[in-house]
Amino acid sequence: MASVQSLQSVQGQVLDVKDSHSEYIELDFLEQYAQGRYPEKITAKLVNQFLSLNRRSFDQLDLEPRSHYDGDKVRLSLSTASKIGAVPLWSPVTYKPEFSLIVKPRFGWNGIGPLLSKTGWRTLPSILQMPQLKISERRVPPWVLSSVVLRRLEGLIQQLDRRFEMTDRFHRIPKGKVDWGDYARNRIPRGQFLNIHCHYPELQDNRDLKSMVHFALQKQKESLETQRNFGTHVMQLIDYCEGLIQQVSDATPRRPSKLMIEKMPRQTGLKMQAMDRGLEAIEWTVEEKGLAGLGDLHGLPWEMSMAELFESYVESVMERLTRRVGGHLRSARNQETTIPINWQPPIIGSQRSLKPDVLVDREDTLHIIDAKYKDHWEDLNLQGWHQLQEEIRSRHRNDLLQVLAYASVAEQKEIQCTLMYPCRRETWDSLIERGRHIHSADITQSERRIRVQLTAIPFRIDAGEMGHLEAVLRN
Repeated sequence: MASVQSLQSVQGQVLDVKDSHSEYIELDFLEQYAQGRYPEKITAKLVNQFLSLNRRSFDQLDLEPRSHYDGDKVRLSLSTASKIGAVPLWSPVTYKPEFSLIVKPRFGWNGIGPLLSKTGWRTLPSILQMPQLKISERRVPPWVLSSVVLRRLEGLIQQLDRRFEMTDRFHRIPKGKVDWGDYARNRIPRGQFLNIHCHYPELQDNRDLKSMVHFALQKQKESLETQRNFGTHVMQLIDYCEGLIQQVSDATPRRPSKLMIEKMPRQTGLKMQAMDRGLEAIEWTVEEKGLAGLGDLHGLPWEMSMAELFESYVESVMERLTRRVGGHLRSARNQETTIPINWQPPIIGSQRSLKPDVLVDREDTLHIIDAKYKDHWEDLNLQGWHQLQEEIRSRHRNDLLQVLAYASVAEQKEIQCTLMYPCRRETWDSLIERGRHIHSADITQSERRIRVQLTAIPFRIDAGEMGHLEAVLRN
């Protein structure tokens, strides 16, 4: 049964929901404008306008909103997908972004922190080109956006332009413009015949930009230092930030003005993109956007795919597992697993390729691992197959058919197909205790043998627990 929330009752006019979830939302703030003989009709019209105005916001997070009338009042039925993030919502009365919608991970912020760090911060939030949120959103941990800013500043450091700047130095031989007066008055009487004061142009890094980056990194580090209690992933971000600071430590940190940022010379091509993104990150830091907890300033709208994050996490786990038991790993992220589908004649818009998440070649067996950020595993273990809704059972069948399609084009005689789902820590501990964390079935066809496996992993696996997953890659 979907839960019910009231947008008006949420402090600060912020609505937060979980990903992969459905809720009924009471838009009480509209009812005060529904005056007349038929208030339900007016409310329904305002709800439809609300849906229309916020179509782009809902689409950014793959939300499916619908108006719902239960005979008593009009509500908003909201179904979330696997995206999380924060977006503004427009009021149908003022036509301004008066509200904020937050979609948070159903496994909790402390769940995605270890995932981001374990994957080497490969998957990060994307900042949206939308109006700023009305308030600094404390429901989202500040380190989430700090990770984006640090990655952008790293890209900017790598693209720092070099230019000629006038330099004053002492050299053993004359170079550029020489101060012969100083040489005659001060150097010769002291016997410093090889100490010549020279003034000349030298190719150097853009010190003004370096100073701005140094300032932004210092601010980010200060923000992260206040969040140490979130976990080791924040400590890793602090180390990451300190490493970047070392690269610009020769430039004195300087707080830039908006005019200084706008006047920075732009590059071309990829350098221009890195420059623009980096300067934008500096501007956010200066204005304390995305540094929730440091001030009641506007927040940044953003989104991130939990499905992509979980796929990156599964890849990182399989990399560790492959190093333990041996084998050669290929990943979809590196475009190493794509299997083209050639339609004759070509069909526009149809499936053009098969792309399993991870392939591991080990001895004479091909292991196919596909990550699925879905609730199937929790549902199967808590409710059983016969108690599942038909829609969930249908999606589970599609997962199986998909991984079997990957197996059908493989040339090896021994194939293992594994579907990996996320699960909560308590579910994982219970499954390990009962020896039921991996379920398998064999399919034999002529000389080929295909083993299908279903398993789940929590969002944090310690090195000592990797042995429980070795069966995934055992022949």
